[in-house]
Amino acid sequence: MVNTTLAATLNPRTWRTQETHDKYEHGRKADLTNADYCPMCEAETIKEFTHWRIIENKYPYDAVAQTHHMLLPTRHCLESELTAEEIKELLEVKLSALDTTYTFIFEALPREKSVPGHHHLHLLKTKKVG
Repeated sequence: MVNTTLAATLNPRTWRTQETHDKYEHGRKADLTNADYCPMCEAETIKEFTHWRIIENKYPYDAVAQTHHMLLPTRHCLESELTAEEIKELLEVKLSALDTTYTFIFEALPREKSVPGHHHLHLLKTKKVG
């Protein structure tokens, strides 16, 4: 038997407040109408490394996260197109620059990515429970 309460808490679709989810759905539909537009390429950089940068997530998982940023390559590319240098720096960034700021780093599998053309990882600092 599946615990539906646990399943709901593990579903990223429930990690946004209703207000943020509605903005996300509206924004996603608008972004899909322009094939040449990448919201991640247009986002302001919070912190930049040689091959990677951190941006604010426009539609954060605000029901569960105190902070929700994204880590993405400085160039528009898929994960399969990352160079050895980019992969090496990603490992360095994950082990050093992110460890003291965030609680989790994760990525959606291909079928769940809302921006499938630009590789990205989600960086979360979760809210305190209780």
